[in-house]
Amino acid sequence: MKEIRGIWFPDGDTHFVAQLAHNPLVDGRGTYQFRKYQAALPHVSERRHAVDIGAHVGLWSRVMAIDFAKVTAFEPFAEHVACFERNIAADHVKLHALALAEKSGELRLAPAGGNSGNAAIGDEGEAVKARTLDSFRLKDVDLVKIDVEGFEVPVILGGEKTLKRERPAIIVEQKPNGSAERYGRKTLDAVDLLKSWGAEVVFEIGGDFLLVWRDGGK
Repeated sequence: MKEIRGIWFPDGDTHFVAQLAHNPLVDGRGTYQFRKYQAALPHVSERRHAVDIGAHVGLWSRVMAIDFAKVTAFEPFAEHVACFERNIAADHVKLHALALAEKSGELRLAPAGGNSGNAAIGDEGEAVKARTLDSFRLKDVDLVKIDVEGFEVPVILGGEKTLKRERPAIIVEQKPNGSAERYGRKTLDAVDLLKSWGAEVVFEIGGDFLLVWRDGGK
């Protein structure tokens, strides 16, 4: 484990030094994609509960915890979980050390190179528990961030009841880098799925899309 601008990362990570250098400090510590988060906030009607799916070491969860009464995070990698717990010590932040998918079971995740935020599901790697988002029966959800390296559609399908009931603002990564294609999907399939349920795109910044519900949400 090593520290970069006040944030703890896995020792093998070489990606986030540059990333944190280009983002502002918040409470004296580094941030990641902070401008995207700031751009999304005006479109979030309330600040009760934020959900961070693909939480990594807690970069989004940490700033969410400043603005929201409750944060629920999901991260399956044990090494990332250890960093998350060192980065965030707040009673209103709950981390679940597992993956989200379309159905409950077990997945295997393998990290990719020096970017600890990148991983692929396959036949090799770390065995992790998987559950559906719906199985947690989350309430009062106002913002959901999904960054799971191309596995967004199964995550969304496993949270269909929650998303349709709670109607949160949703930030979802959909970058044209081939990550969705390795699961037999097209780059924008997750956005298209959410649109088919009644959400609409507010903006896209660097491959991250913000969607809200057509009737203005809750």
